[in-house]
Amino acid sequence: MLVPFVIDADSLAPDQAWTPTQQRACYNGLLDLWRRAGLLAHDGEVLHGSRLHQAVQALPQSVRPRWQEVLERSPLLATPAWNCKVSPASLGDFATVAKLALVDDTRAEVEFGFGEDCDEAVHAVNGTDVSVCRLLAAGQAQAFQTATALAGAHIEAGDTFQATWDARFNALAKAPIKLVSIVDRYAIGQHVVCPQSRLSGLERFLRLLDNDATGHRHVTIYSAWTADLSGENKKTIDEIEAELRIVLGRLPSRNVKRIKVFMVPNTGFRDDAHDRFVRFGDYVWDIGLGLEVFDGAFCAKRSSASFKSGIAAGGYKVVEQDLAGNGDTKSREIR
Repeated sequence: MLVPFVIDADSLAPDQAWTPTQQRACYNGLLDLWRRAGLLAHDGEVLHGSRLHQAVQALPQSVRPRWQEVLERSPLLATPAWNCKVSPASLGDFATVAKLALVDDTRAEVEFGFGEDCDEAVHAVNGTDVSVCRLLAAGQAQAFQTATALAGAHIEAGDTFQATWDARFNALAKAPIKLVSIVDRYAIGQHVVCPQSRLSGLERFLRLLDNDATGHRHVTIYSAWTADLSGENKKTIDEIEAELRIVLGRLPSRNVKRIKVFMVPNTGFRDDAHDRFVRFGDYVWDIGLGLEVFDGAFCAKRSSASFKSGIAAGGYKVVEQDLAGNGDTKSREIR
């Protein structure tokens, strides 16, 4: 999961009391935390006109290049009504986007009344809790601690589909990540045999994504010709395209603009993709039961789940390339 957060622009300036070693440790530690589990929100409509961008440009040369690179390459949220200053009066300006704000020691103590033994405090803003945390203690912020614990936690039998979505996928859907991949050997077959009285895991996932996405999304599905697609349920690639066209047409918000499906031989999954996962750009949820966890109101069985980000996502992209490149794979694109 990702933690949406903001940083007070003035708090990014280095503390004059820091040694060069302390300075690097603070900035690089925060950067690594952001890349692993954070979703940074900037002030204003566009990054290059924001105070956050100016603050990064003013960072010490020893850390600035890495910050510039990640700032340019990472998905970012925009908070048009916020001026990049974290104060008791401004919390409401970004509370609908981010629930965690990082500030330096001076602002924490002067603006928010932190004592020496306080690193984080929760403030109620228009019915929403916003947490303010010292910059130096960002890794210990409750939101990041929860994200770290959830990154390897199972989805339990009885967990509702909404709870699973909100905890693990909602922030990813809101992030400006246009391309979403689903690798699930059984997803299409389970959708085809799903009773009409309920949504399949695939259709439920697409509806949740369509509802929460902040812009257009293109979804690519990699699935297989499983036993569910044989016998009386045998389908051709044209019939699967027709099934998915119906699903796409039922999405109310029209944020999912394109679905591309690759139907791979069962042997292709046997050789190239034993795992089932969902990838949003460089962020991956590895899910033992795949989209089956969204089938029905509750997850019927316990499923393993693990979150990966950054370089670790590269291997998953290779799996997708191998599945798409299988000589017997058939594909269709629905718009």
